[in-house]
Amino acid sequence: MNWQFDGRVAIVSGGSKGIGFAIARLLLAEGCRVTIASRTQQALDAALEALEAEAPGRVGATAADMTADDQVRRVAAEARERFGPADIAVSNVSGHVIDKTAAGPHAGYFMDVPPEGYRQEFEQLFMSAWSLARAVIPDMKARGFGRILNIGSGVAREPTWELPHILPNAVRPAVAGLYRTLALELAPFGITVNNILTGSIATDRNVAYTSWLAQERGVDREQVVKDMHRTQPICRAGTPEEMAALAGFLCSGVAGQISGQSIPVSGGRARHIY
Repeated sequence: MNWQFDGRVAIVSGGSKGIGFAIARLLLAEGCRVTIASRTQQALDAALEALEAEAPGRVGATAADMTADDQVRRVAAEARERFGPADIAVSNVSGHVIDKTAAGPHAGYFMDVPPEGYRQEFEQLFMSAWSLARAVIPDMKARGFGRILNIGSGVAREPTWELPHILPNAVRPAVAGLYRTLALELAPFGITVNNILTGSIATDRNVAYTSWLAQERGVDREQVVKDMHRTQPICRAGTPEEMAALAGFLCSGVAGQISGQSIPVSGGRARHIY
């Protein structure tokens, strides 16, 4: 199938590993020119080397904190200078941290998280998506084409109570609301805006999270994973490549009628009809 990418230019945040890396790899395989962004230079360098081997001359990398508006604008500017104006922008920034010794908002329930944790989660999840959209929309309007996509979470539609997810439960719906509104505003300009709601995806972050949960509960990690997947019809974690397949379609030229949607990739766990 011809997805009609036609050498489009893409920015993928969180592109050094996991879901972001898989999306960047798929877009490159379809002929796009891709700039990946990540905070960690070492991981970014490794990702760039791997992707450059598969798509020489069509991939660039910029180290940046995608929650900081000035750095997001720098990523967009460097991508424009490197390949041209962005046609595709994928916002893929993680929320709360798992390691309690690390900086950032920590996983927890309502009474566990101080006010600053909520502010930090909003900055990481909402402001990162806001900043990337704001940085690329002018060029997309001028060209009459654009694909803006956020990698979110199933809790945007169905908050979870059995996990310490108060922060994403509170903030992820706001991102989905923002993107739904942008979709309506940008439709006349040929720009689609969508949100993917992830479930359990087999990434390093997923392994770290389930390992932490196992330690908190005093059980084996295998038990945590089993309990997690027992509640979904497809009883396994998804793969980054499965996420990338949907992301690639939504970013393609053939998906111009799909906008303003929050689409779950959760192994059939989502119980809503529409």
